[in-house]
Amino acid sequence: MNLIISLLILCGIPILNIITVKMIKSATYNDRAKELGYWLIYAVYWLITLPIILTNQMHFTASYLMEGIMWHIIIWILIAWIGLTVVLPAILLPFVKQLREKVSENYDSKLYPVTGKQQFMFIFVAITVGICEEIIFRGFLQHYAVELGLSELWSFVIISVIFGAGHFLQGLSGVISSTIFGLIMGYLYFVTGSLFVPIIVHIVYDAKVIYMTRFIQKKPEDEKWYV
Repeated sequence: MNLIISLLILCGIPILNIITVKMIKSATYNDRAKELGYWLIYAVYWLITLPIILTNQMHFTASYLMEGIMWHIIIWILIAWIGLTVVLPAILLPFVKQLREKVSENYDSKLYPVTGKQQFMFIFVAITVGICEEIIFRGFLQHYAVELGLSELWSFVIISVIFGAGHFLQGLSGVISSTIFGLIMGYLYFVTGSLFVPIIVHIVYDAKVIYMTRFIQKKPEDEKWYV
């Protein structure tokens, strides 16, 4: 059963990504294709995740504690990098017009939510992906890799790389940043002993798209108090 679920994950998620991105990018501003893409994400992610939950293959608590000071240092360097490149710019976004303009240049309106309805639906995309991906990668695959003979440490590294590779449609930078994010989520899983913290962090991290959208869509007359 674990092998079937693993194959479903390794084949299903990349195929979902390809179909969904193509569907969403075909949408215009008011096109329902983007909304249908979000519905597809809900359906496929839960179809993959529910068998893991129902067969009791989900490990909500971590059975391994990361040892070795070097790994802690490496992960905290990665956390600092995420803080400087993602969290700090997000905090400064409301106050720095030049930053908003830079973010707007790289904002893919075909992929990300634009209308109020799309933004509302994307909240549930963030919740779905945050819960399901943590269950799939940290709560299931990481433990299954150990059952196949890998050490806990190598399962943590390899599954994080697989997690990053699953974001191949975002290009090389997306794969690298997703791998780093996967390493951080795995680390939070180990140090807290629970999936709860990585799930919450993952949801908030993905929901930042809505936060960014609301600021870069503001009209100039609404920005008088900004820098």
